[in-house]
Amino acid sequence: MTKRIFIIAGEASGDFLGAQLLQSLQKKIPHIEVHGIGGQQMKTAGLQSLFPMTDLSVMGISEIVPSLFKILKRIKQTKNAIKELKPDLLITIDSPGFCLKIAKYAKHLNIPVVHYVAPSVWAWRPGRAENLAKKIKIDHLLCLLPFEPPYFTSHGLPATFVGHPITEITLPDDRNFRKNLNIAKESTLVCLLPGSRKNEVKQHLEIFLNAVAKVPLTRRIEVVIPTLPHLVPYILPLLQDATIPVKLVTSVEEKWQAFMQSSVALAASGTVSLELAYVGVPQVIAYKVSKLTYWLAKCLVKIKFASLVNILNQQMVVPEYLQKQCTSENLAHQLENILSNSSCQKQQRNGFVSAINQLNAGNNSSDIAANVVNSLL
Repeated sequence: MTKRIFIIAGEASGDFLGAQLLQSLQKKIPHIEVHGIGGQQMKTAGLQSLFPMTDLSVMGISEIVPSLFKILKRIKQTKNAIKELKPDLLITIDSPGFCLKIAKYAKHLNIPVVHYVAPSVWAWRPGRAENLAKKIKIDHLLCLLPFEPPYFTSHGLPATFVGHPITEITLPDDRNFRKNLNIAKESTLVCLLPGSRKNEVKQHLEIFLNAVAKVPLTRRIEVVIPTLPHLVPYILPLLQDATIPVKLVTSVEEKWQAFMQSSVALAASGTVSLELAYVGVPQVIAYKVSKLTYWLAKCLVKIKFASLVNILNQQMVVPEYLQKQCTSENLAHQLENILSNSSCQKQQRNGFVSAINQLNAGNNSSDIAANVVNSLL
């Protein structure tokens, strides 16, 4: 009997999770029909997206407000699609601002809902745990972090620590990466990751480039920027005045190859911190938002760290420079410190091993998630 699911991801990290989950589901359920919203990785796994996932990739008050009309239109379009398709199950991945509105609607239609990636109630707005359990009435929550399930099961919401699919990645062959991009063998390669949203690129890239330019010229430095194809038109104009050779890569394979070849990375806070940790790349984490968004976050957020590597280790393993501290001078100083200090690199890598080990649930995480989904189907 054919089972029909509707799956939604709203940003790059969710696209990766969704693709891994779809591949596992297709192995477990021979007759499965997939609809929904996702990016390139989910499309490769067989999804035909209802509309471009990038329409949902917004964050922060200053970016959401101008996009509000488009988001409301996409919410209506998604609800209509679910009503027409009548799926056996809805899977929503992260992006709670959009996904939980759709989840609530699906529950009104008596469609079971699995939400993948627990809201960070341990960091801010703990009331969201009860909201998911009592108001939206999510059927099951799939958690990436080992300490998350009790925050939700205490409210009667079934929650499973599935681990993180990052632990399943098979790294590609990177031997020809520099040759293919004309990057000198002797160059110190610095990986810049300004973010997966337009506003993040706008906030961070110029600062990041200036930071690399300020690193003392005791070595030949080149820069690689792994990014998403739709962000290239926003990045290229910012590279016109770059004083250091910069290469852009846009495929998933090239991203991992860039990590493997880089001596250090400067990244906007997010899932990419774990990806870099998985490869063992020493890193500096930075983040900057609008003053209004930062003020709201400062009032609500109750944790010490922004990087998941630091959160999992419960200590500062990788340096963080947030808001006013996110300056090219501060970042340049830290990049030089890492590049010239092997003990600093070793300390970070030890912390990476600790963090990644905590993300392993003892089995293939996508298979664990797929088993939960299959049980509800």
